[in-house]
Amino acid sequence: SRHVARAESRASLARANSASSIVERRRRASGPNRRHRRAPRADANAKNLVVIGGRGSGKSSVCRRIAASDKRFKLLALDDLISYEASASIPDIVSERGWRGFRELEYEVCVKSTKAFAKAWTLIDAGGGVVTDVDEDGEETYSERKVAALKANGGMIVFLDREIEYLVGRVEGDSNRPDLSASKSFREVMERRLPWYRRAADFVVDGGGSERGGERPLVKKKRLAS
Repeated sequence: SRHVARAESRASLARANSASSIVERRRRASGPNRRHRRAPRADANAKNLVVIGGRGSGKSSVCRRIAASDKRFKLLALDDLISYEASASIPDIVSERGWRGFRELEYEVCVKSTKAFAKAWTLIDAGGGVVTDVDEDGEETYSERKVAALKANGGMIVFLDREIEYLVGRVEGDSNRPDLSASKSFREVMERRLPWYRRAADFVVDGGGSERGGERPLVKKKRLAS
């Protein structure tokens, strides 16, 4: 309905503002005021964002709003870069190479895309499985290498957290998205990935906070560096 669409639009804007504000707070906390330096250098640690989250969580919408509201950001969508690299659509890549082959290509693109971080103010819209690799048995595992690649050169990972029930409703019947597993349901895959998203994240943004009255802070957790 029109009211639901408006509510979702307001929620998306609130999430974008929340994620964008992380950069500003991080910048302020990164050190003493440098306004009087003649040629200040960009602080990559404070100005690069990678947005992760489950399939259907609204990552792309949030990233577009961040880029529109803060013109300093250069938006890169990992799935678009992967399609460009392979000269094929995501479903075709998965059909030809399988999910394991897709994750290998995704890693290569992660390494290439984060080189843009050297220029600062880069915003990466990451795919839902960017925190995973696939082992020889076809099972998903946590991807240390991709997370490390995304955090290279000052990348800061923000997890857009949504209820699994919400994600199920968003992707149900979407023929443009290839099945994530031949043996597990979408819900089972998301339940397995949830702790990996949290493990990878520097910040967790409550994707549904504003829809529940805005009483809960959208940024609900900051991970300490380990």
